Amino acid sequence: MSHQQDVVLQLDKVTKKIGKQTIVDQLSFEVKKGEIVGLLGPNGAGKTTTIRMIVGLIGMTSGEVLINGQSIRSSFSKAIARVGAIVENPEFYSYMTGWDNLKQYQRMIPSITVERMKQVVDVVGLTDAMNKKVKSYSLGMRQRLGIAQALMHSPSILILDEPTNGLDPAGIREMRDYLKTIAQQEGIAVLVSSHLLSEIELMCSRVVVIQQGKFVHEQLIGGAQIQQDGNEEFNVLVRVNQLEQAKQLLVGREELQFIQANELTNELEIRCKDEALANYIHELSAHRISVYRVVEVKRSLEDEFLTWTGGNQIV
Repeated sequence: MSHQQDVVLQLDKVTKKIGKQTIVDQLSFEVKKGEIVGLLGPNGAGKTTTIRMIVGLIGMTSGEVLINGQSIRSSFSKAIARVGAIVENPEFYSYMTGWDNLKQYQRMIPSITVERMKQVVDVVGLTDAMNKKVKSYSLGMRQRLGIAQALMHSPSILILDEPTNGLDPAGIREMRDYLKTIAQQEGIAVLVSSHLLSEIELMCSRVVVIQQGKFVHEQLIGGAQIQQDGNEEFNVLVRVNQLEQAKQLLVGREELQFIQANELTNELEIRCKDEALANYIHELSAHRISVYRVVEVKRSLEDEFLTWTGGNQIV
């Protein structure tokens, strides 16, 4: 586990009420250095409200947000100094060049050096476009310029609300790659809110799911959630040359749960643990049944999401 000092952002029972309505309800989660965390939820789940509270755009009714241990409520300027954020679309002077737009921002924070400006422009891959006027930029380039601006003061955390909104597939892929680069190279924590599940799955190392302002679920993405003790149950497809005989060998076994068979592909789907699968494959071989392929069946993030939110569509 990461040490406590690696925690960059910490939400503790954050609540937002407007009149009698509770928009965000006792929400707690954390983001650590160098990880990209997706904040997921159906529309109206409270994602944007949560992000606005984290960056101090709206006050919270109760609870606490800490950035590097500093409270957004009681020491706002210290806490916010280490945050880079794009909450709406980044706004720029379109008649000025990319470089001149960044210079405007640099004037507000004298500690930013020209070297640092060049460095962030390089990280987001805009070096060749900095002398062009922003009005000639594509939407993806504007988003990347926004990220460059948000990175200039070397924040500990980058917070992005729907960063891929309006981007075409190439732009989305670019954004994903740059965010991964930023997290790895600069060691920055990244919090991304989105409703694009496939994107989050490819971009993030962890997701926090909220529904009606409440914490619903937290999940590592990729191989990280597989426990190494072999006690995890999983589904596998086993492709064989003799489907019926392979199916017969499953009869009456508690440790092997038959899910379904596909006669077109000669595949059996079973649910079991490591040891039971190994034993089953030995037995297939002993009965001279050829095993062509064994593939784990992974549920998509979309399937998982619908389970966590009780079938609530993420639209």
